[in-house]
Amino acid sequence: MSMKTLFIGQNAIHLKAVDSTNSYASELLRQNRLVEGTIIYSFEQQNGRGQRGTVWESEPNKNATLSLVLHPTFLQTDKQFLLTKIASLAIADLMSETLNFPIKTHDIKIKWPNDIYVGNKKIAGILIENTLRENILQSTIIGVGLNINQKIFNPAINATSLSMLTNKEFDLMEIIKRFCEFIEARYLQLKTNKLESINTAYLKHLYRLGEWSQYISNEKKIEGKIIGTSASGRLQMKLESGVIKEFDLKEIRFV
Repeated sequence: MSMKTLFIGQNAIHLKAVDSTNSYASELLRQNRLVEGTIIYSFEQQNGRGQRGTVWESEPNKNATLSLVLHPTFLQTDKQFLLTKIASLAIADLMSETLNFPIKTHDIKIKWPNDIYVGNKKIAGILIENTLRENILQSTIIGVGLNINQKIFNPAINATSLSMLTNKEFDLMEIIKRFCEFIEARYLQLKTNKLESINTAYLKHLYRLGEWSQYISNEKKIEGKIIGTSASGRLQMKLESGVIKEFDLKEIRFV
């Protein structure tokens, strides 16, 4: 496929059907060093993986699932959450452009750590898997699931799609191409150390930022207000008591 990018998506592997593009990418990386920017994509993923061991539900030939291989050896391991930020922002950029009207940019949110919401419904998810060696990031697989033309979802997963929001059908390949352009732009920001720009944009899109809401922690309901994220990616929250506390993925759930 023809890409308007420097390197992301220039090497593309299309799979008619696959259990998981991330698992496939991981196996290829074990066999040889894939060139940076390689994408593996499919329109039928049968066993997609999400955060906390969840399964990504996707109707065949309605949505796009892809995995992007990067070699961010310039990034120290304690900065790896920046990869989550740029991947989330690339999807937010894509959604802002594609939805355009009547959806406003401020409705496109990143639900920590890396689900993309429009309003209160999920439109995309990300799963990032890093390979580390001696405090250096050797390779990264960024797995992305985008809800595009699917119109019926299990109510339990609270999902939406581009088609549901606009009443239009979208070309799946064009959406993938635009994603590659947006993620390349964000990755180049990261490579050139434009961290303030990345951090500011991530905070701007952070779901429930500055809002008092309920969460589950240690099987108990708590009231808190998200105030940001730490450098390592932990969620920073102000509790009712005034205490500022940080949570990792296993320590808190949204209600």
